[in-house]
Amino acid sequence: MGWKGFKDVQATILVDITPTSEEILSKVDRSRRKNIKKAIESGLRFEEAKSEEEWVEWYNIYKKVWREGGIEYKKLEFFKKPNWNLFLVKLNEKMVGGGVFEELEDRIIFKAYASLIEYQQYRINDFLYWSSFLYAKSKEKKKVDLGGWQINAQGHLTGINSFKEKWGGDIVYYNVYSKNPLYILGRKAIRNFAFIRWIWDRIKGRPFPKKSKSEQENNSGPELQKNS
Repeated sequence: MGWKGFKDVQATILVDITPTSEEILSKVDRSRRKNIKKAIESGLRFEEAKSEEEWVEWYNIYKKVWREGGIEYKKLEFFKKPNWNLFLVKLNEKMVGGGVFEELEDRIIFKAYASLIEYQQYRINDFLYWSSFLYAKSKEKKKVDLGGWQINAQGHLTGINSFKEKWGGDIVYYNVYSKNPLYILGRKAIRNFAFIRWIWDRIKGRPFPKKSKSEQENNSGPELQKNS
């Protein structure tokens, strides 16, 4: 096997969905289970996007939420890939959130979720996660990949990490490679040095954190699994 390049480490959270739905739910944090029950009782629906108009409507929600959260957002075309599916959450007939995941043979991988903050009392993000688990299980998948877990998380990423950690999965580390040494050194510097992370966030135009950790957990969807 040839040289792959310079190495760095990355992480994600994998949830085993081979047990029964009841067993999977029992491993989810109590606060999440309570929110799932509330969401279901509120009448939220989980359904696959059926039209380009629904894709555009979801994308506008995603772009607004991620921009306000200081997270880089992608163009709509980025999500239009084979085996990438958009599922929506609706309250009555109103779209209040949704998420994109990649469907592989043995798992689904979360790519981007977003929901309207003004409807968070319905616990949309909890409903999105749990409904995605059930969908993956119905398709006889074995795992759900929550789309990344930030090592040495700072700022809003701590809340996102905390939210993902409550779903009964395991943190899994794996290697990433690049033949560009500056890229690998940059990744490590941003991850390990708070001042460099601060500079990087200012370069990317990310706002200073304003929300408490609990607010981040309730209002933030998972970010794309990305390099920095």
